[in-house]
Amino acid sequence: MNTTGLAAERNEKNKRLIDRSPKQIDTCSPTCCQDDSSFEMHIVSTNKGERTTVLNVVKQIWPWVDYIHIREKQLSLQQHFIWARHMTESGVPSSRIVINGANPFVPSEFCRGAHWSQKMLTKAEESMNAVNKGERMRLGVSVHSIHEARVAADYGADYLFFGHVYTSRSKPDLTPRGLEALAEVCSGVDIPVIAIGGIQASNIQAVRLAGARGAAVISSVFQHEDPAHAIRLIKQAAERVI
Repeated sequence: MNTTGLAAERNEKNKRLIDRSPKQIDTCSPTCCQDDSSFEMHIVSTNKGERTTVLNVVKQIWPWVDYIHIREKQLSLQQHFIWARHMTESGVPSSRIVINGANPFVPSEFCRGAHWSQKMLTKAEESMNAVNKGERMRLGVSVHSIHEARVAADYGADYLFFGHVYTSRSKPDLTPRGLEALAEVCSGVDIPVIAIGGIQASNIQAVRLAGARGAAVISSVFQHEDPAHAIRLIKQAAERVI
């Protein structure tokens, strides 16, 4: 299938997702909503416990993003699932929702993806060997080096978060890792790498040129006065023909 055909197929798939209610979307493989030419858009919650704020923003922007990550480190896993339930009840498809710390082997009607930190991956490595991709939810892992990226890929992760790439408002005191480090990770593993940290419309093409297969944003959307407008600009910039 040529690029035009892939794009048309993806557009039709997204249209079907929008037209269906959350309860109808009850299955999703680890590689759903993707094709080889796609560039994934991820949105990550603010980590401030602002459930109402996050929910209001997510309701506005979900048609323009592929995955919505609930990552609230101060909350329990059960509270993460409560947030996910509120999202699905508000019309957000469960196939778009990813829960930080979730067990990918335990199915849920409220999410179809799990994301792990390095600490979670290390703990899992100690208790089991590489995971079977065919019998679980889609699994992502946050990495900060080429070594961590290869370990996560060998374990069986479906994709990686790498960052922070640029100066980030969520980590203002830490030096960004930059495009060169991003490119090294992208070329060093065979699974998609999602760039995170300071991603905006003005720099998203640069991370794509470095080899990233997607981008994750937080402040550039949640702190914008018009979140829907902000995510549309970022998505349009990412899809612009070079």
